Amino acid sequence: MPTALPGDRPHVIVIGGGGTGGAVAHDLALRGLRVTVLERGEVTSGTTGRHHGLLHSGGRYAVSDTESAVECITENRILRRIAPGSFELNDGLFVALTDEDMDYLPRFVEGCEACDIPAAVLSPAEALRVAPGLSPAIKAAVRVPDGTMDAMRLPLRFFASAQRNGAVVRTYTSVVGLRRENGAVTGVQVRDDVSGEESELAADLVVNATGPWAQRVADMAGVQVPVRCSPGVLVAVRMRPCEMVINRLHPSGDGDIVLPQRELSVIGTSSWVVDDPDELHLPADHVRTMIEQGSRLVPAVADAEIRAAWSAVRPLIGDAGSQTGRELSRTFKCFDHAERDGVEGFVTISGGKATTLRAMAEATADVVCRKLGVDEPCRTRDTVLAPHTAYVAERGAQEAARRTTPSHMTAPAPRRTAGREPARTCARPTSAAGDGVDTSNLPLTTRRLAVSRWKPGWPEPVPVEYEVIVEPGTTVLDALRAVRWHDDPTLTLRHSCCHSSCGTCGLRVNGAEVLGCVTGLDDLPDGVVKVEPIANAPVLSDLVVDMTELYTRLDGIGRPLVRASEHVPADGARGAEDRAMRLEDCVECGLCVSACPITGTDPDYLGPAALGAAWRVVAEPRGLDAISVLDGVDDHQGCWRCHLSFACSEVCPTGADPAGGIMALRGALTRRHLGLGHRGGRDGAGRSRTDDREAATR
Repeated sequence: MPTALPGDRPHVIVIGGGGTGGAVAHDLALRGLRVTVLERGEVTSGTTGRHHGLLHSGGRYAVSDTESAVECITENRILRRIAPGSFELNDGLFVALTDEDMDYLPRFVEGCEACDIPAAVLSPAEALRVAPGLSPAIKAAVRVPDGTMDAMRLPLRFFASAQRNGAVVRTYTSVVGLRRENGAVTGVQVRDDVSGEESELAADLVVNATGPWAQRVADMAGVQVPVRCSPGVLVAVRMRPCEMVINRLHPSGDGDIVLPQRELSVIGTSSWVVDDPDELHLPADHVRTMIEQGSRLVPAVADAEIRAAWSAVRPLIGDAGSQTGRELSRTFKCFDHAERDGVEGFVTISGGKATTLRAMAEATADVVCRKLGVDEPCRTRDTVLAPHTAYVAERGAQEAARRTTPSHMTAPAPRRTAGREPARTCARPTSAAGDGVDTSNLPLTTRRLAVSRWKPGWPEPVPVEYEVIVEPGTTVLDALRAVRWHDDPTLTLRHSCCHSSCGTCGLRVNGAEVLGCVTGLDDLPDGVVKVEPIANAPVLSDLVVDMTELYTRLDGIGRPLVRASEHVPADGARGAEDRAMRLEDCVECGLCVSACPITGTDPDYLGPAALGAAWRVVAEPRGLDAISVLDGVDDHQGCWRCHLSFACSEVCPTGADPAGGIMALRGALTRRHLGLGHRGGRDGAGRSRTDDREAATR
């Protein structure tokens, strides 16, 4: 029987826990509806977390896709207002390298003007002054209000706000069917991949917000949606030669953007079309193209260390005739399947960009409210979003209940997958060598993973072995995702970005704390690879741990997500009022907490992640009360509890150096207790740390 839901407000189920699903939940909850979000993995684990992180000005579409351009610049302005502190707002440049690019410049500037996109033409000297890492061969540049976002943490602000208004977010819950009555959709059939329970949920209306997977859900309703799945390859390199987003001034093409994000630069992207969004490939020639084209814009890219290469799927609105996806608009569309297909109670939203997720949600919520007879206006244009940390910090009771409810799944005996078809990673295809050579007939290489499996109610974890087909460059995360999508859907894990920017895929691999997305199987010793969840956090299911305590402490510290950049042009091109900004190094992965010997024995210890965040507030207050933060860490469970084993900094994947932060906190507190001044170094903004800390340490 369907689950009975209390209350007389309409209940809407949103399928899909990406940015669009989170924004739809936020909008509907603000309008007073009851909302349940269902996501088969962790939120943002699909397309949302894997895009390059561009806050679009709309410039890329100003010539050929003006509808998308206007949507982008409109939402760019709104997001800056409702999600302050979420972006690296250093602007972007569209750079001309050839005579053909120069021929495109007048049309580009005219298009920006027509779409109300601020655009200032710069000479080569002016462009090199604000972006010294550019190619000296540039002929001209146009400055536009592009920016950089954290692809996971912006959507988390929508989810956090939705939760605060009563929305329920159910992760690791797969929709396996739709409930139908008299031809109308009246709910969903779900499988909880933590408990193993299958059940039905009733709803007044179901929203399909699954992006590239929209047709898969639409098939359950017997309808079609004109969505094309268009993957693209992205490459992240370990350097940040430019503070601004650098775009090629020409029609959209491969490798025509270099985007700074933390201490990385992300180069994108290529484009092709596929039928199955879970069958992602990473052609070697596409990776080479990203480096080659990116280095034409920013020469230092050519010799930079590659941190990660991955592909992400765009859900584009268009017909099956598209060959590359380039020719399809980046706009979005909401489909009312009652009007389109005669199926009541079912709405699909797809297309669009990460920048336009709020507008997509508004359009969807308008349709939903009209159908349900709810007369409430949209309020998301002016409602400031909750901090991203609140999403996890405020899920404590829900996660604790889930962790302690015995699973219906029985614990398996340790087993091997001998005799079974190995899981194919798909991330590294055997037929895309990039040099025109077909390698599909070459012998396949496999690796075995011994994965720690545990569900609530099992007496202890059970190591289960899986065999996966791998190729050069396959990561631990690639292998685990292949197992989940192609072998064992009950395996649960966390992941989002695939290039060490989100921190969700923290694991212990062969006993060491690592991020699965940047840990190559080729780099590990021969033999079975042992994969376990991180330590010092309660296990929720398999490789998923409850991060509530970590995020509650980070939420309490209140460290902003964005900081001043340490990269300041030598000629002082940016003044103090125009200082470049960048996302903080810490990606909240929990690896430092897992490795910390004190956290393992003293649950009251604040821990290296929170203390590292506290130091960043003291070093660069950004309007916060640094004195209160110092007071909060000045006790036996704060910075004085640390034994300085430095294990936290050794495992940190981004160089955030929490141990260094703890030592700096001790130094600041010691000087304050002794009534002494101190001499500081230079912080990430190029100014004396004494400037930021002196007031807090007196």
